[in-house]
Amino acid sequence: MRMLRSAIIFILLVQSSYPVIAGAADLTGTWESKYQFGPLEEVMTANIQQVGANLLGSFTVQPASGDKYSGIIFGTVSGEKIKANYITVRAMGGKDPQLAITFADCQAVDDNTLVGTYYVQDSGMNSVSGPFKATRK
Repeated sequence: MRMLRSAIIFILLVQSSYPVIAGAADLTGTWESKYQFGPLEEVMTANIQQVGANLLGSFTVQPASGDKYSGIIFGTVSGEKIKANYITVRAMGGKDPQLAITFADCQAVDDNTLVGTYYVQDSGMNSVSGPFKATRK
């Protein structure tokens, strides 16, 4: 369940990356996403650097309960479409670490807002997806 949350957060951060509108915008900056993961709300903050059509960055997620976690972001921008990947590895209290990969497919609503869908898969073969919205801080 935590892995799924981490993956969702990764996707949201990636989707928080601002898409290039008409080829002129730059997603570089800090983005914030809030999303529901079941009954819990999580907040993801992503720091994105855009170099040409490529996105690189990191993110941190603060769950409503439990410890913060973080990971890396990488992706691409093509016109108004943004595709991002989030990767996180979390220690699970003496158990094998859990890996989560999140894919986000999104587009810009305006210069400071992204909307899209995230898809999360963890090493326990748990998966979840849903809509998200990210805003530039």
